Amino acid sequence: MEWFWLTVQRSERRIIRVMVLASVLLLVMQLSAVKDPLDFYMTVAAKVEAPPLDLPALAPPEAETAVKTWTITLRAVPVAPIRVVQDGTVLATLGKGEQQIAVHSGQIQLDGIGVPQIVKVQVVKKDAQLNEPRQNQVMIIQGNIQNFAVKP
Repeated sequence: MEWFWLTVQRSERRIIRVMVLASVLLLVMQLSAVKDPLDFYMTVAAKVEAPPLDLPALAPPEAETAVKTWTITLRAVPVAPIRVVQDGTVLATLGKGEQQIAVHSGQIQLDGIGVPQIVKVQVVKKDAQLNEPRQNQVMIIQGNIQNFAVKP
């Protein structure tokens, strides 16, 4: 049994010596490979602490940058100056009763603030490619702002 333990201890000493020599050899190789060891270790440490993220391109491809527009026709009953707003831009005013409007996908606001009467705004026509708003959809404006979506 003593013979077994002596063999294990000798093997352990040899493994430790080999590991120490391998570490020293690795250190020497790294120092010889780099001109500025401090810079090398700083870049390695930066990569370990905060590895760079591979992010996809945030901008869509050139073909998809064009905004697709559709036309919808809205009718206000009774005729009232309801403003149709998309992305902060006034697209039209329903002061004539019926208005055809070019819109893109997103939210549309019907701004009836300051209009004293109740006004029904109806989607009279829309492009066939649009799922929302629905044909003949009615929004009730009571001096407030109503939102509806435009989705293909």
